[in-house]
Amino acid sequence: MALETLSPDWEFDRLDDGSQKIHAEVQLKNYGKFLEEYTSQLKRIEDALDDSVGDVWDFSLDPIALKLLPYEQSSLLELIKTENKVLNKVITVYAALCCEIKKLKYEAETKFYNGLLFYGEGGK
Repeated sequence: MALETLSPDWEFDRLDDGSQKIHAEVQLKNYGKFLEEYTSQLKRIEDALDDSVGDVWDFSLDPIALKLLPYEQSSLLELIKTENKVLNKVITVYAALCCEIKKLKYEAETKFYNGLLFYGEGGK
């Protein structure tokens, strides 16, 4: 190793003049200033957004709301086109399984959750 081959004449003088401590204190002060500025900037953003976030939609004032979802014109099979046919088949199977899981989750939430939630709560 390179450290073992050095002669004793080239050893590092381990004199501690306090420069590392001074440098660390300066860096700590700079970091403290950065945190204070960042905290105040986040607070200003939060205050600016606080007034407008609640005004988006209130059910008691606006009983009708628009739900805008993007419309995808390409099918799932068109999105899964690669030159590797084996990879296409594997991704198609996983995509079909994900769609099936979404359908089963919706069915469980709408048909079975309430029955399971209130099971055994009825009067005798």
